Amino acid sequence: MKKLLFSSLCLLSTLFAFSQISIVRSDVFEANDTIPEIYYGFENDNDCVATQEVMPENLVFGSQSAFPLIMLDSAIYYQPSEIDPNGVFEAANCAYLTKEEFMMFLKIDEAKVELIGLQAQMPMSETETIDIKFDETVALYNFPCEMGNTNDAIGTTMDKRPLSDFQEALGDNYNLVSYMYDTVRFIVQIAVNSAFDEFGTIKFIGDSIKNGEYEYLREDLMMAYYVDVHLRQKSNGNYVSIGTLGYTDMPKSDTTYSHNYWTKNNKKPILTIAYNFDKSSIHSMTFRYEYTSFVNTDIVANLNVYPNPTSKYINFSIDNCEDYELYIFSTDGRLINRSALESNNTLIDISNYRSGVYLYQILGKNNTLIAGGKFVKE
Repeated sequence: MKKLLFSSLCLLSTLFAFSQISIVRSDVFEANDTIPEIYYGFENDNDCVATQEVMPENLVFGSQSAFPLIMLDSAIYYQPSEIDPNGVFEAANCAYLTKEEFMMFLKIDEAKVELIGLQAQMPMSETETIDIKFDETVALYNFPCEMGNTNDAIGTTMDKRPLSDFQEALGDNYNLVSYMYDTVRFIVQIAVNSAFDEFGTIKFIGDSIKNGEYEYLREDLMMAYYVDVHLRQKSNGNYVSIGTLGYTDMPKSDTTYSHNYWTKNNKKPILTIAYNFDKSSIHSMTFRYEYTSFVNTDIVANLNVYPNPTSKYINFSIDNCEDYELYIFSTDGRLINRSALESNNTLIDISNYRSGVYLYQILGKNNTLIAGGKFVKE
Protein backbone atom coordinates (compact mmCIF):
# COMPACT_ATOMS: atom_id res chain seq x y z
CA MET A 1 0.00 0.00 0.00
CA LYS A 2 2.82 2.42 0.84
CA LYS A 3 4.49 1.66 -2.49
CA LEU A 4 1.23 2.25 -4.33
CA LEU A 5 0.64 5.51 -2.46
CA PHE A 6 4.20 6.65 -3.12
CA SER A 7 3.89 5.79 -6.83
CA SER A 8 0.61 7.66 -7.07
CA LEU A 9 2.11 10.72 -5.40
CA CYS A 10 5.06 10.63 -7.79
CA LEU A 11 2.72 10.39 -10.77
CA LEU A 12 0.60 13.29 -9.56
CA SER A 13 3.71 15.33 -8.89
CA THR A 14 4.99 14.66 -12.39
CA LEU A 15 1.68 15.60 -13.98
CA PHE A 16 1.41 18.74 -11.88
CA ALA A 17 4.92 19.83 -12.78
CA PHE A 18 4.30 19.13 -16.47
CA SER A 19 1.08 21.15 -16.43
CA GLN A 20 2.94 24.19 -15.17
CA ILE A 21 4.43 25.17 -18.54
CA SER A 22 3.84 28.90 -18.72
CA ILE A 23 4.40 31.55 -21.36
CA VAL A 24 6.24 34.64 -20.17
CA ARG A 25 7.51 37.82 -21.77
CA SER A 26 10.66 36.20 -23.17
CA ASP A 27 8.55 33.63 -25.06
CA VAL A 28 6.77 36.32 -27.11
CA PHE A 29 7.90 38.32 -30.14
CA GLU A 30 9.26 41.86 -30.01
CA ALA A 31 10.13 44.61 -32.48
CA ASN A 32 12.73 43.65 -35.11
CA ASP A 33 11.85 39.94 -34.93
CA THR A 34 11.32 38.07 -38.19
CA ILE A 35 9.73 34.67 -37.65
CA PRO A 36 9.56 32.19 -40.55
CA GLU A 37 6.29 30.38 -41.19
CA ILE A 38 4.79 27.94 -43.67
CA TYR A 39 1.07 28.26 -44.40
CA TYR A 40 -1.13 25.36 -45.53
CA GLY A 41 -4.64 26.38 -46.52
CA PHE A 42 -7.05 27.44 -49.25
CA GLU A 43 -7.24 30.46 -51.54
CA ASN A 44 -10.96 30.83 -50.90
CA ASP A 45 -11.75 31.93 -47.34
CA ASN A 46 -14.82 29.70 -47.26
CA ASP A 47 -13.04 26.46 -48.19
CA CYS A 48 -12.20 23.98 -45.43
CA VAL A 49 -11.29 20.35 -44.80
CA ALA A 50 -12.89 18.20 -42.12
CA THR A 51 -10.97 18.39 -38.85
CA GLN A 52 -10.85 14.61 -38.47
CA GLU A 53 -9.08 14.28 -41.82
CA VAL A 54 -6.06 16.42 -40.92
CA MET A 55 -5.91 16.53 -37.12
CA PRO A 56 -3.91 13.57 -35.76
CA GLU A 57 -5.12 12.19 -32.43
CA ASN A 58 -1.60 11.89 -31.05
CA LEU A 59 -0.58 15.40 -32.23
CA VAL A 60 2.20 14.04 -34.46
CA PHE A 61 2.14 16.29 -37.50
CA GLY A 62 3.74 15.43 -40.84
CA SER A 63 3.51 17.10 -44.24
CA GLN A 64 0.06 18.51 -45.01
CA SER A 65 -1.17 17.14 -48.34
CA ALA A 66 -4.85 17.97 -47.77
CA PHE A 67 -4.37 21.70 -48.41
CA PRO A 68 -3.96 22.93 -52.01
CA LEU A 69 -2.26 26.21 -51.10
CA ILE A 70 1.23 26.27 -49.57
CA MET A 71 3.00 29.57 -48.87
CA LEU A 72 6.27 30.48 -47.26
CA ASP A 73 6.09 33.69 -45.31
CA SER A 74 7.58 35.51 -42.36
CA ALA A 75 5.86 37.27 -39.48
CA ILE A 76 7.67 40.61 -39.30
CA TYR A 77 7.51 42.83 -36.21
CA TYR A 78 8.37 46.50 -36.65
CA GLN A 79 9.50 49.40 -34.56
CA PRO A 80 6.37 51.59 -34.35
CA SER A 81 8.37 54.70 -35.24
CA GLU A 82 8.95 53.23 -38.71
CA ILE A 83 5.22 53.30 -39.43
CA ASP A 84 3.94 55.98 -37.05
CA PRO A 85 6.22 59.01 -37.61
CA ASN A 86 3.70 61.36 -35.95
CA GLY A 87 3.71 59.40 -32.69
CA VAL A 88 -0.04 58.71 -32.59
CA PHE A 89 0.71 55.42 -30.84
CA GLU A 90 3.57 56.72 -28.71
CA ALA A 91 3.06 54.08 -26.00
CA ALA A 92 3.50 51.21 -28.48
CA ASN A 93 6.82 49.37 -28.73
CA CYS A 94 5.92 46.80 -31.41
CA ALA A 95 3.80 46.70 -34.58
CA TYR A 96 2.80 44.02 -37.08
CA LEU A 97 0.56 43.60 -40.12
CA THR A 98 -2.39 41.17 -39.98
CA LYS A 99 -3.67 39.10 -42.90
CA GLU A 100 -6.61 41.53 -43.03
CA GLU A 101 -4.02 44.30 -43.64
CA PHE A 102 -4.49 46.06 -40.32
CA MET A 103 -1.27 47.39 -38.82
CA MET A 104 -1.58 46.59 -35.12
CA PHE A 105 0.28 48.66 -32.51
CA LEU A 106 1.15 46.86 -29.28
CA LYS A 107 2.62 47.70 -25.92
CA ILE A 108 4.53 44.70 -24.57
CA ASP A 109 6.09 44.58 -21.12
CA GLU A 110 6.80 42.00 -18.44
CA ALA A 111 3.16 42.00 -17.29
CA LYS A 112 1.07 41.92 -20.46
CA VAL A 113 0.59 42.46 -24.20
CA GLU A 114 -1.84 45.29 -24.93
CA LEU A 115 -3.34 46.50 -28.20
CA ILE A 116 -3.03 50.30 -28.34
CA GLY A 117 -4.66 50.86 -31.71
CA LEU A 118 -4.42 50.12 -35.39
CA GLN A 119 -3.75 51.65 -38.76
CA ALA A 120 -6.02 50.76 -41.69
CA GLN A 121 -6.73 51.83 -45.21
CA MET A 122 -8.98 54.86 -45.37
CA PRO A 123 -12.43 53.97 -46.72
CA MET A 124 -13.11 55.64 -50.07
CA SER A 125 -9.35 56.00 -50.63
CA GLU A 126 -6.82 53.65 -52.17
CA THR A 127 -3.72 55.44 -50.85
CA GLU A 128 -4.48 57.09 -47.50
CA THR A 129 -4.52 55.37 -44.12
CA ILE A 130 -6.31 56.21 -40.90
CA ASP A 131 -4.88 55.90 -37.38
CA ILE A 132 -7.35 54.47 -34.88
CA LYS A 133 -6.45 54.62 -31.19
CA PHE A 134 -8.64 52.71 -28.73
CA ASP A 135 -10.26 54.58 -25.86
CA GLU A 136 -8.81 51.93 -23.53
CA THR A 137 -6.08 49.45 -24.38
CA VAL A 138 -7.13 45.87 -25.17
CA ALA A 139 -5.32 43.26 -23.09
CA LEU A 140 -4.35 40.36 -25.38
CA TYR A 141 -2.16 38.41 -22.92
CA ASN A 142 -1.46 38.63 -19.22
CA PHE A 143 1.83 37.07 -18.15
CA PRO A 144 2.42 34.42 -17.09
CA CYS A 145 0.01 32.57 -19.39
CA GLU A 146 -0.81 29.30 -17.67
CA MET A 147 -3.23 26.40 -17.91
CA GLY A 148 -6.74 27.56 -16.94
CA ASN A 149 -6.14 31.27 -17.59
CA THR A 150 -8.90 33.10 -19.45
CA ASN A 151 -9.15 36.52 -21.02
CA ASP A 152 -12.09 38.63 -22.24
CA ALA A 153 -11.40 42.07 -23.64
CA ILE A 154 -13.16 44.56 -25.88
CA GLY A 155 -11.74 47.67 -27.49
CA THR A 156 -13.91 50.37 -29.06
CA THR A 157 -13.10 53.69 -30.63
CA MET A 158 -14.73 56.37 -32.70
CA ASP A 159 -12.99 59.01 -34.76
CA LYS A 160 -14.61 61.95 -36.50
CA ARG A 161 -13.34 63.79 -39.56
CA PRO A 162 -14.80 66.67 -41.58
CA LEU A 163 -16.19 65.49 -44.89
CA SER A 164 -13.86 67.90 -46.66
CA ASP A 165 -10.96 65.57 -45.80
CA PHE A 166 -12.43 63.15 -48.35
CA GLN A 167 -13.02 65.54 -51.22
CA GLU A 168 -10.33 63.97 -53.38
CA ALA A 169 -11.46 60.43 -52.59
CA LEU A 170 -15.11 61.21 -53.42
CA GLY A 171 -14.18 62.95 -56.67
CA ASP A 172 -17.23 63.94 -58.72
CA ASN A 173 -19.56 62.74 -55.96
CA TYR A 174 -18.23 65.22 -53.40
CA ASN A 175 -20.62 68.08 -54.19
CA LEU A 176 -23.66 65.82 -53.94
CA VAL A 177 -22.52 64.18 -50.71
CA SER A 178 -21.43 67.44 -49.08
CA TYR A 179 -24.86 68.93 -49.81
CA MET A 180 -26.43 66.42 -47.39
CA TYR A 181 -23.59 65.44 -45.01
CA ASP A 182 -20.82 67.27 -43.19
CA THR A 183 -18.95 64.80 -40.95
CA VAL A 184 -17.47 61.30 -41.27
CA ARG A 185 -17.38 59.05 -38.19
CA PHE A 186 -15.32 55.86 -38.00
CA ILE A 187 -16.31 53.09 -35.59
CA VAL A 188 -14.02 50.17 -34.79
CA GLN A 189 -14.57 47.41 -32.25
CA ILE A 190 -12.36 44.42 -31.50
CA ALA A 191 -13.31 41.62 -29.10
CA VAL A 192 -10.98 38.95 -27.74
CA ASN A 193 -12.00 35.80 -25.90
CA SER A 194 -9.32 33.26 -25.03
CA ALA A 195 -8.62 30.37 -22.70
CA PHE A 196 -5.52 28.27 -22.14
CA ASP A 197 -7.34 24.98 -22.10
CA GLU A 198 -4.91 22.15 -22.85
CA PHE A 199 -1.28 21.13 -22.38
CA GLY A 200 0.79 18.19 -23.53
CA THR A 201 3.36 17.14 -26.10
CA ILE A 202 3.28 17.97 -29.80
CA LYS A 203 5.61 16.46 -32.40
CA PHE A 204 6.57 17.52 -35.94
CA ILE A 205 8.14 15.08 -38.40
CA GLY A 206 7.28 16.56 -41.83
CA ASP A 207 9.17 18.50 -44.47
CA SER A 208 9.46 22.26 -44.04
CA ILE A 209 8.26 22.37 -40.42
CA LYS A 210 10.30 22.75 -37.25
CA ASN A 211 10.78 19.07 -36.49
CA GLY A 212 11.04 17.89 -32.92
CA GLU A 213 8.97 17.20 -29.83
CA TYR A 214 7.72 20.10 -27.74
CA GLU A 215 5.75 20.72 -24.59
CA TYR A 216 2.87 23.01 -25.49
CA LEU A 217 0.21 25.15 -23.89
CA ARG A 218 -2.83 25.54 -26.14
CA GLU A 219 -4.73 28.78 -26.46
CA ASP A 220 -8.35 28.58 -27.63
CA LEU A 221 -8.84 32.00 -29.22
CA MET A 222 -11.80 33.85 -30.67
CA MET A 223 -11.27 37.30 -32.19
CA ALA A 224 -13.99 39.46 -33.70
CA TYR A 225 -13.85 42.84 -35.35
CA TYR A 226 -16.44 45.30 -36.56
CA VAL A 227 -15.76 48.37 -38.71
CA ASP A 228 -18.23 50.93 -39.99
CA VAL A 229 -18.19 54.43 -41.41
CA HIS A 230 -21.05 56.86 -40.76
CA LEU A 231 -22.02 60.16 -42.33
CA ARG A 232 -23.77 62.87 -40.31
CA GLN A 233 -26.84 64.36 -41.90
CA LYS A 234 -26.93 68.15 -41.98
CA SER A 235 -30.68 68.22 -41.67
CA ASN A 236 -31.06 66.49 -38.30
CA GLY A 237 -27.56 65.60 -37.01
CA ASN A 238 -28.20 61.84 -37.23
CA TYR A 239 -25.58 59.42 -38.52
CA VAL A 240 -26.17 56.82 -41.24
CA SER A 241 -23.86 54.02 -42.33
CA ILE A 242 -22.09 54.75 -45.58
CA GLY A 243 -22.92 51.21 -46.66
CA THR A 244 -26.60 52.09 -46.90
CA LEU A 245 -25.72 54.76 -49.43
CA GLY A 246 -23.99 52.34 -51.79
CA TYR A 247 -20.48 53.83 -51.63
CA THR A 248 -18.65 50.91 -49.96
CA ASP A 249 -19.22 47.43 -48.55
CA MET A 250 -19.58 48.79 -45.01
CA PRO A 251 -20.10 47.71 -42.32
CA LYS A 252 -17.44 45.01 -42.20
CA SER A 253 -17.26 42.31 -39.58
CA ASP A 254 -15.49 39.02 -39.12
CA THR A 255 -14.88 36.45 -36.41
CA THR A 256 -11.95 34.02 -36.34
CA TYR A 257 -11.59 30.85 -34.29
CA SER A 258 -8.19 29.29 -33.75
CA HIS A 259 -5.98 27.13 -31.58
CA ASN A 260 -2.50 28.47 -30.86
CA TYR A 261 0.10 25.96 -29.66
CA TRP A 262 2.55 27.97 -27.57
CA THR A 263 5.95 26.53 -26.65
CA LYS A 264 8.91 27.89 -24.77
CA ASN A 265 11.49 30.12 -26.50
CA ASN A 266 9.83 30.20 -29.95
CA LYS A 267 8.52 33.80 -29.91
CA LYS A 268 5.04 32.89 -31.20
CA PRO A 269 2.87 29.78 -31.52
CA ILE A 270 4.71 26.91 -33.17
CA LEU A 271 1.38 25.97 -34.78
CA THR A 272 -1.83 27.94 -35.39
CA ILE A 273 -4.93 26.14 -36.64
CA ALA A 274 -7.79 28.24 -38.06
CA TYR A 275 -11.22 26.61 -37.70
CA ASN A 276 -14.81 27.29 -38.61
CA PHE A 277 -17.08 28.39 -35.75
CA ASP A 278 -17.69 24.92 -34.28
CA LYS A 279 -14.22 23.53 -35.07
CA SER A 280 -15.64 20.75 -37.23
CA SER A 281 -13.50 21.87 -40.16
CA ILE A 282 -10.14 23.56 -40.65
CA HIS A 283 -9.30 26.37 -43.06
CA SER A 284 -5.55 26.53 -42.51
CA MET A 285 -2.54 25.41 -40.51
CA THR A 286 0.42 27.72 -40.00
CA PHE A 287 3.61 26.06 -38.75
CA ARG A 288 6.91 27.48 -37.61
CA TYR A 289 9.09 26.98 -40.68
CA GLU A 290 12.43 25.19 -40.44
CA TYR A 291 14.89 26.11 -43.16
CA THR A 292 17.69 23.76 -42.21
CA SER A 293 15.74 20.77 -43.55
CA PHE A 294 16.56 22.00 -47.06
CA VAL A 295 20.36 22.19 -46.97
CA ASN A 296 20.82 20.26 -50.19
CA THR A 297 22.89 21.55 -53.09
CA ASP A 298 22.30 18.50 -55.26
CA ILE A 299 18.72 19.36 -56.23
CA VAL A 300 19.82 21.35 -59.29
CA ALA A 301 23.12 20.58 -60.99
CA ASN A 302 23.29 23.84 -62.96
CA LEU A 303 23.48 26.08 -59.87
CA ASN A 304 26.73 27.81 -59.00
CA VAL A 305 27.14 29.92 -55.85
CA TYR A 306 30.43 31.81 -55.62
CA PRO A 307 32.71 32.94 -54.15
CA ASN A 308 32.19 30.81 -51.06
CA PRO A 309 33.45 31.79 -48.50
CA THR A 310 33.11 35.48 -49.24
CA SER A 311 33.30 38.78 -47.38
CA LYS A 312 31.36 41.22 -49.59
CA TYR A 313 29.40 39.83 -52.54
CA ILE A 314 28.03 36.43 -53.46
CA ASN A 315 26.77 35.47 -56.90
CA PHE A 316 23.94 33.04 -57.60
CA SER A 317 24.26 31.67 -61.11
CA ILE A 318 21.52 29.37 -62.33
CA ASP A 319 20.66 28.34 -65.90
CA ASN A 320 17.18 28.93 -67.32
CA CYS A 321 16.05 31.17 -64.48
CA GLU A 322 12.23 31.35 -64.49
CA ASP A 323 10.93 33.89 -61.98
CA TYR A 324 12.73 32.22 -59.10
CA GLU A 325 12.97 33.73 -55.64
CA LEU A 326 16.02 33.58 -53.39
CA TYR A 327 15.72 33.35 -49.60
CA ILE A 328 18.72 33.75 -47.29
CA PHE A 329 18.45 32.81 -43.61
CA SER A 330 20.58 32.80 -40.52
CA THR A 331 21.13 29.44 -38.84
CA ASP A 332 18.60 30.34 -36.13
CA GLY A 333 15.85 30.61 -38.77
CA ARG A 334 15.64 34.39 -39.29
CA LEU A 335 14.92 35.59 -42.82
CA ILE A 336 17.81 37.86 -43.80
CA ASN A 337 17.12 38.52 -47.46
CA ARG A 338 14.41 37.81 -50.01
CA SER A 339 15.19 38.68 -53.62
CA ALA A 340 13.74 37.95 -57.03
CA LEU A 341 16.13 36.15 -59.39
CA GLU A 342 15.36 37.95 -62.61
CA SER A 343 18.36 36.76 -64.59
CA ASN A 344 20.77 33.84 -64.72
CA ASN A 345 23.22 35.73 -62.50
CA THR A 346 22.22 37.60 -59.35
CA LEU A 347 24.78 39.41 -57.22
CA ILE A 348 23.91 39.89 -53.53
CA ASP A 349 25.71 42.34 -51.26
CA ILE A 350 26.36 40.62 -47.92
CA SER A 351 28.95 43.06 -46.62
CA ASN A 352 26.69 44.01 -43.70
CA TYR A 353 26.06 40.41 -42.65
CA ARG A 354 27.74 39.12 -39.54
CA SER A 355 30.47 36.54 -40.03
CA GLY A 356 29.19 32.97 -39.98
CA VAL A 357 27.18 30.35 -41.86
CA TYR A 358 24.03 31.27 -43.82
CA LEU A 359 21.43 29.08 -45.49
CA TYR A 360 19.68 29.75 -48.77
CA GLN A 361 16.78 28.43 -50.79
CA ILE A 362 15.66 29.08 -54.34
CA LEU A 363 11.94 28.61 -54.92
CA GLY A 364 10.03 28.46 -58.18
CA LYS A 365 6.35 28.70 -59.04
CA ASN A 366 3.94 27.41 -56.39
CA ASN A 367 6.86 27.55 -53.93
CA THR A 368 8.53 24.54 -55.53
CA LEU A 369 11.98 24.00 -54.08
CA ILE A 370 14.56 24.47 -56.85
CA ALA A 371 17.78 24.47 -54.85
CA GLY A 372 19.16 24.94 -51.37
CA GLY A 373 22.50 25.15 -49.65
CA LYS A 374 24.72 27.26 -47.43
CA PHE A 375 27.60 29.70 -47.67
CA VAL A 376 30.06 31.30 -45.30
CA LYS A 377 30.42 35.03 -44.67
CA GLU A 378 34.01 35.78 -43.59
